[in-house]
Amino acid sequence: METLLPNVGASISLLLGFIAIFWPAKTETFVSIKSLGKEGNSEIRATYGGFFLGISLFALSSQDSIVFIVLGIGWLSAALIRLFSLCFGFYTSKNLMGVIFEGLIGGLCISSLLI
Repeated sequence: METLLPNVGASISLLLGFIAIFWPAKTETFVSIKSLGKEGNSEIRATYGGFFLGISLFALSSQDSIVFIVLGIGWLSAALIRLFSLCFGFYTSKNLMGVIFEGLIGGLCISSLLI
């Protein structure tokens, strides 16, 4: 049970990475951005796809709690920065859901610390 929840969090991250690599237009819609030209499409694939894919695969293959924690801290940091932006005029229900989504994945990834 100790590694089940971190593996779920890493698997969600991995799925998001695959979506960004193979369907960058879906990622654009999901995160409300628009890529411009070939470089923009490559940026989505590399940043949202390659980064998520790489760190998620490493966490899943190593089964090292420190790697899961690093992945979780990344997600929790994203949630914190998004929450901060909500307080400075960027409140939307989609941004609020982003805080919850990122916080949930981050919580799953670091759950071994809480058990």
